[in-house]
Amino acid sequence: MELWQTLAELGVPATVSNPSSVLAERWPDTPGCDLLLVDAALEVETVRRLIGVLRHRTGRPPAVVAFSSGDVSLIEPHLKEGLDYLAEPFLPYLVRKRLDMCRQNRDLAYVLDEMHSAVDESRFERELQIGREIQRGFLPENLPELDEWDIAAYFEPAREVSGDFYDAYDVINGDFLAFAIADVCDKGIGAALFMALIRSLLRQAAVADEGLPTVPEPVGSAGRPLPGAALALRAVRTTNDYLTTNHLHQAYFATLFFGVVDTRTGELIYINCGHNAPVVQRAGGDQLSLLPTGPALGLMRDAHFDLGFATLGRGDLLYLYTDGVPEARNPAGEFLGEGRMLAMLADPGRAATVIERMRKAVAEHAGVGEQFDDITMLGLLRHPAGPGEYQRTTEPRDDGGDGP
Repeated sequence: MELWQTLAELGVPATVSNPSSVLAERWPDTPGCDLLLVDAALEVETVRRLIGVLRHRTGRPPAVVAFSSGDVSLIEPHLKEGLDYLAEPFLPYLVRKRLDMCRQNRDLAYVLDEMHSAVDESRFERELQIGREIQRGFLPENLPELDEWDIAAYFEPAREVSGDFYDAYDVINGDFLAFAIADVCDKGIGAALFMALIRSLLRQAAVADEGLPTVPEPVGSAGRPLPGAALALRAVRTTNDYLTTNHLHQAYFATLFFGVVDTRTGELIYINCGHNAPVVQRAGGDQLSLLPTGPALGLMRDAHFDLGFATLGRGDLLYLYTDGVPEARNPAGEFLGEGRMLAMLADPGRAATVIERMRKAVAEHAGVGEQFDDITMLGLLRHPAGPGEYQRTTEPRDDGGDGP
C-alpha cells in the first residue's frame, strides 16, 4: 500500500494487524506502539474497542488516525468521533506532519485530563475535609458540667466523615440531662448527612418539649411523675415520623439510644432503638445491659417505642458505644469482642479514664490493621458518695487524636 511505503520511507516502523487479532490481544510485541492507524472502512465501534485494548496494554490512550486509500467519505464518521485522518496522496512531508500533530494533540489531551483529574481529586479531598469539620461542629463543643456527675466522650470516624454521633445537653430547666448515641446503617457522605439530620431533629424535639406538662405516668421510685418520659417519647417519635415520611425511599436507618436522666436522683428514662445495649457498671461490680425497646429509626412508619427505666446509683457508670468497639478487628480478622469490652468496664475510674482505657484497648487490638467502622463512646458517671472522690474535671471534646 502507498501509505505503508511512505511510512517506510520516513523510517517509521509499522506493523499490520487484523482487527480481530488485536481485539483478541494476539499481536506482535510492540512496546513502543503509541500510534494506531485504522482503515476508515472499519466501523467506529470497532475502532473504539481497538483503542480500549491498546490503552489497557500501554496504560495510556494511543494517538489514532483514520486513513482512506479510496473513498474519502468513509472518513466522515471517524471525524465525528474526534479522530485525525489521512487521505491520498500520502506525501511523506504531509504524513510526517500529520502524525506528529496527532501525537502532540494526544499528549496535550492526556496532560489536560491528568490535570483535571488532579484538580478534581484535590477539590474532592478538600470538600471531604470541610465535611469532616462541619460534622464535628454537630458534636457538642463542650460536654455539660454537672455537679456530682462526670461525662466523657470519644469519636473516631473510619473515613473522612461518619454515620456515628453522640450528643448531651441540659433540658427541663437544667435539672435533667438528655444524651444520645447513634449509628447510621452506612458510612460516608450519605450516612453523615443522615446523621446530621437525626441529630438536628432530636435536638429540635427536645427544645420544643421544654415547658410541656409532665405526664402523670409513669412515676419514679419517689412516687412523683417523671418529666423526661414525655421528652424521650416526643423526641424519638417525631424523629422517626419525619424520617419515614420524607426519607424512607432512601433506605437509610439508624440505631439510637436516647436517654434522659434526673441529675438529682439518678433516675434514667431511655428508649433504645435497636442500638447496642449500653452497660450500667454498678459500683458493686454488677453489670446491667439496657436492651432495645423499639426498632431502628427510619425503618418503619408508626413504629412503637417503649420506655426503659434504670437508676444510676452513687459510683455507677453508664457506658454507651457503637459497634466499632466490640467489632474492632486485628490484622488476622479477630474481633475485640463484647466479653473483653465488658471485662474492661469492671475496673473503676472516672468516665474519661474508662473511655481512654477502652480507646487504647481498641487501638492495641487493631494494631496496624485498617479501622473498619466508626468508633464512638460516651460515658456518664455518678460520683461516689465519699467526699473528694472523682472530683469533677472539665474534659474538652475529643478531636480524634489521643483520646478524651
